[in-house]
Amino acid sequence: MNLGLDMSLKLEQKLSFQMIQSLKLLQINTLQLEQMLKTELEMNPVLEAAEELEDEQVQEEEEADEDAEEELEVEEDEIDWEEYLEEGFDLGEAARGERDPNEERYEPTPVYQVSLEEHLTAQLSEKKMLSDRLRLLAQFIIGSLENDGYLRMTLEDMADVTQTNVYEVEEALNVVWSLEPAGVGARTLQECLVLQLKRLRHHDSLAMRIVREAWDLFEKVKIPEIGRRFGVSVAEVQAAINDLRKLHPKPGYLVNPDTSTTIIPDLIVDKVEGEFVVMVNDRSTPMLHINKAYAEMVRRGSKADKEVKKYVREKLNNATWLIRSIEQRKSTMLRVMEAIIDRQRGWFEKGPPNLQPLKLQDIATMVDMHISTVSRVTSNKYVQTPHGIFELKYFFTEAVGQDAEGADVSAVRIKNRIRELVENENSKKPLSDQRIADTLSREDMSVARRTVAKYREQLKILPARLRQKYD
Repeated sequence: MNLGLDMSLKLEQKLSFQMIQSLKLLQINTLQLEQMLKTELEMNPVLEAAEELEDEQVQEEEEADEDAEEELEVEEDEIDWEEYLEEGFDLGEAARGERDPNEERYEPTPVYQVSLEEHLTAQLSEKKMLSDRLRLLAQFIIGSLENDGYLRMTLEDMADVTQTNVYEVEEALNVVWSLEPAGVGARTLQECLVLQLKRLRHHDSLAMRIVREAWDLFEKVKIPEIGRRFGVSVAEVQAAINDLRKLHPKPGYLVNPDTSTTIIPDLIVDKVEGEFVVMVNDRSTPMLHINKAYAEMVRRGSKADKEVKKYVREKLNNATWLIRSIEQRKSTMLRVMEAIIDRQRGWFEKGPPNLQPLKLQDIATMVDMHISTVSRVTSNKYVQTPHGIFELKYFFTEAVGQDAEGADVSAVRIKNRIRELVENENSKKPLSDQRIADTLSREDMSVARRTVAKYREQLKILPARLRQKYD
């Protein structure tokens, strides 16, 4: 047996709290940002809102700081605070522009509800045995969930963004799967139902076998065929399906129901002198400043206690990262929205019927960003346009066919036409999926019958046999 020392050099990227915070800021909407900043203002004494300062005080602080020649006592790998403190302790304010004190402000007063992310994060904090790295990855996954509780970002993309590997992400996903409500973090409806059945300990039930082994038949509700596959009676299959109907296909809404609420747009698009102008709707969010008194404590020559300096420096670091991230969020949102307008100019000029096929990857390429970043920017956010308020995801739709001139036809356009046909059909002789497909084909929107069926289900329109009315 040989004993010896082995030395190797390895470059490793750490998943930092700041990285998670920056990515989280991209995901949240305006109302969530406002609530988050209010919490940060309470937790971090170095931060203060512009409303807390008198105009004269701000001006005096700016003038005094411009004349200051002291240098900050900084450690290696830390941010150069002097560069930011020279600007009057007003990180991020310059990019917003000056506010008119007489400007009318919109003060939203929605009823606060605990979000799915907050609900899951609280549970995550109770798991004391997790490593810091695994906890950060689990928090990243929680922040990536849609409102309905589904995870639509691939494990590979998450590993790429967090600079980890797929195995670590899978381990973190299993942690999320252990939280309540059961089914959150699922990537498909099938996986969602499996997770809920496991939580109920129905591992060997007929319901579990149907979901895992006969999903294709279950989707089409082919009860006799399912019975023949498993050698059971139709009554047993029906009972199992009734059990499945008691599960929640969108578990996220158990925490925060998808109820109709007043929508506060995150972005505003207006036409000014023939050009579309994009603005971030941040009027209701507090403008952050660095508190002068605390900033003075980390300057060279300060008589503050060493432990106090260490505490203040940490808070100053967090404050600056937060303000940087807010400005980066704003810049990223503007770039993505401008790219969407460029690709959907016909829609913005003429209205909803002119929506063109568009993929997240198309915008990601245009703005030179990772597709997951664009996904976060467009998730749970709304834009106010001359045609009304729309979710950013609305502008992304796949091409499902071509018209007579060879131009792509979007899925949204097909869905709108299907809805119109069903609304105007003869209720005694409702249109079958094939007849709808034939009508669309005659209108130069060629799609397959199965595509019509899929879109009809997404529109929550019943099959023809169930829409038929009798005298």
